[in-house]
Amino acid sequence: MKKTLLGLTAITFLFGACKKDDASPETWYLSKMIEIGEDSNDTTLISYNTDNTFKELSYAYTSNGQYVSYSEGAVYEGGKIVSIYEKSNGTSKTTRTIVYTGDAVTRVVYNGDINGDGIEDNRYDSLVYTSGKLSEIYSIDGSNPGYIYKYLLTWEGNNVKTRSTFYKFTGTDYTADVVSKYTYDNKPGFQKLFGNYQWLNDLGSVENLSANNITKEESYRDGVLHATYTNVYTYEGNLLKEVNSENTYPDPAYNETYKVKLEYTRK
Repeated sequence: MKKTLLGLTAITFLFGACKKDDASPETWYLSKMIEIGEDSNDTTLISYNTDNTFKELSYAYTSNGQYVSYSEGAVYEGGKIVSIYEKSNGTSKTTRTIVYTGDAVTRVVYNGDINGDGIEDNRYDSLVYTSGKLSEIYSIDGSNPGYIYKYLLTWEGNNVKTRSTFYKFTGTDYTADVVSKYTYDNKPGFQKLFGNYQWLNDLGSVENLSANNITKEESYRDGVLHATYTNVYTYEGNLLKEVNSENTYPDPAYNETYKVKLEYTRK
């Protein structure tokens, strides 16, 4: 599976910039992203609510001669994202419900058949914090009683440094799975400039909680490196215009490259 930093759920943000000819502030909103891969190009459009908060990501394609439109977005209450929905050919369904304790997300409940396997999901994630930072995520699968998957996080400053994953069944101890190690640049992370939508749509992508841009993720299993994901960011002034990414797998040796180009509208 391709590790993509900038997929459908992976890029919603805005920048405050200044005009070149004066000091008047301008706000640029991301309006389109074009992912250029080895096999195809994908275009995603971004829309906003009347109060300029993010509304949804959308795209369209033809499958077996049939036109398909698809979008996904967020529902807010009190300035917080309380649910995430998917909409296909005009039919909308809630896929995640977000539960808060104060301002902290403490549970994400999954609704419907998330995996598309015809089985109604009965799953939720429980989140634990230490000193105000997320430290543990427990994934509980009600359709598979006794199975628990968990992430343990370490931080370095305001960036997630490592994510260690474990799983267990009833009556067994946790078994270590994958350890991910993250490296960042010193620029403000674009993924944080639009709140937690990106992370809430994929809790396992804990790098989206970090303050800076991720430049490299190294994935280890049993102490052996089995994948490296790198990103190079290109800016024009304050605007991120392009991200070049490479996924490297050592065994068997395989590299995959792609880029995402970003377009903006000004309000």
